[in-house]
Amino acid sequence: MTWLIRPLTAADVHPYKSLRDESLYCAPEAFTADHAASVKRPASAYAPRFGAPASGHFFLGAFNAASQLLGCVGCERELLPQQRHSARLVSMMVAPAAQRRGIGQQLLAACIHQAAQVPGLEQLTLLVTAANQHVVRLYERAGFRAWGLLPRAIVVRGVGYDKLHMVRLLPSSPLISP
Repeated sequence: MTWLIRPLTAADVHPYKSLRDESLYCAPEAFTADHAASVKRPASAYAPRFGAPASGHFFLGAFNAASQLLGCVGCERELLPQQRHSARLVSMMVAPAAQRRGIGQQLLAACIHQAAQVPGLEQLTLLVTAANQHVVRLYERAGFRAWGLLPRAIVVRGVGYDKLHMVRLLPSSPLISP
């Protein structure tokens, strides 16, 4: 099955907020944000996250034939001059009812491809809950490698969760030889 993957725009803020609120509720250990704060935030507050892909600050969404948002992933380029070669992969979410269909894998591949087109962008970094081995393997298959572990990075309902730091060099990186 295939999905339409395209950049999110300000017109997508309501479906994005719904997906985000559901994801934070169903998998609180997967995110640093919490559901209680998210549901209070207006949908319009997310619009600035949806930049043009060429900027290195963008979100991609996967939509089904009925134009429902099934998943998304964000790329947020660092702002400081000495870090502009790097961007963070953020907010990878797939609706619970749509999981295990390859949507996350397709979103991740599209995000990497789009990020590689951004001039001067050399690497993507991310944080993932270390105990979520399914998602860790998804990132590893996409070329990310672990470089550090932050113990008890988040605490959800009294339980600490470690976050794994991962990095992936982009094909345009001068550190990758042809």
